[in-house]
Amino acid sequence: MRLSWRSLGARRSRVLLALLAVTLGTGVATALGTLALQVGDDLARTLRAAGPNFVMRPEGAAWRPDATGGVDVARAGVALPESAVGALRSTFWRNNVLAAAPELDVRLGMSGRDIEATGTWFAHDVATASGPWRTGLAALHPNWRIEGAWPADTSHAVALGRTLARERGVSVGQELPLAAGGEQAAARVSAIVDAGGLDDRRLWLPLSLAQDVAHRKNEVDRVALSALVKPEPSRASGFRPPDPARDPQGFERYMCTAYPANVARDLSGAVPGAEVVPMTELVSAEAGVVWRLNLLMLLLALAALTASTLGLVSTTTAGVVERAREFGLMRALGATSAQLATLLLTESLAVALAGGALGWLLGTATAALIRGDAFAAPAASQPLLLPAALLVAAAVAVAGTIGPMRLALRFDPIEALRA
Repeated sequence: MRLSWRSLGARRSRVLLALLAVTLGTGVATALGTLALQVGDDLARTLRAAGPNFVMRPEGAAWRPDATGGVDVARAGVALPESAVGALRSTFWRNNVLAAAPELDVRLGMSGRDIEATGTWFAHDVATASGPWRTGLAALHPNWRIEGAWPADTSHAVALGRTLARERGVSVGQELPLAAGGEQAAARVSAIVDAGGLDDRRLWLPLSLAQDVAHRKNEVDRVALSALVKPEPSRASGFRPPDPARDPQGFERYMCTAYPANVARDLSGAVPGAEVVPMTELVSAEAGVVWRLNLLMLLLALAALTASTLGLVSTTTAGVVERAREFGLMRALGATSAQLATLLLTESLAVALAGGALGWLLGTATAALIRGDAFAAPAASQPLLLPAALLVAAAVAVAGTIGPMRLALRFDPIEALRA
């Protein structure tokens, strides 16, 4: 230990270069590891701004997705209670449910032509067991651009999709004549919405007004909701849920993971006679994005550690060549190959462990800066990555010392001292 300490002190420049190489390598790996542990939730929250990824519907009723091109699918004559929205916050996954909006389809006439209209909440306060919850169409689609303001839930105002408003020559603030059930009424255009797709041809009105028009008090056709989920491993890759009889602990971990099927099953149980269906294509697309991002970070971490190992190899090799006479003298005085190898490994491990600790601090700070800029939330430190960083640094030290150590053990004491 005395020889190692004095050797490190005598070669400050070489030691600092090796320390810098290990620090940068483990720092990059730690930053990427920290981001990888949180990128799933971060990306899920970011993608949730794109709209709902689940729909709650009555059992046996059909749902009209955008893929049908707006063609109405026959329903079974059943409905959900309006209270189904608040019930979503009474389940095990209540904190995963970010936003929800009830929907009730009605047919309205405008200028002698039938249009598709949907009654919903725009920004509604719901009383739940866990406290008040403000939700609705505005929270479910935060990326929609609107001109004007969303209608109040108790007003006689409507919101129109951009395409529908342009075809009808309607602007914000204009009174719009509507016909429903043979009765004429006027509603003020409160907002024009750039929603995209078929929703640009839709009209939205307050849910209470739609229920009065359809004579369906406290009923809704479905509830669109946005929930944080973890993509389930592909069955094609051989993944199967654990058997509860053979592996009860594994099955419990599986059921307590926010996979889409688990979340849908629990949310369905909150409302009798309802089923929650995940939008499979959307969830699968999110899973693909997260998987590719994690793979990219893994490849970057491996590249950083490889560069760190090469830097340590070059620095240690140069140091071994410079210390040829020192090693020759030690061998002439009786030092064995094992003792020389131990000396070199001890020096490298001391530098690598210090670099690993510094790299963990650097990587944690870097991850906080990156995550704050990308997701508007600072990254939480990951103390469990500290021992991992130290182990990685130790592995880099061993890998970077094997070549120079073999070179040092091949020195001939007589030739080294003669030189």
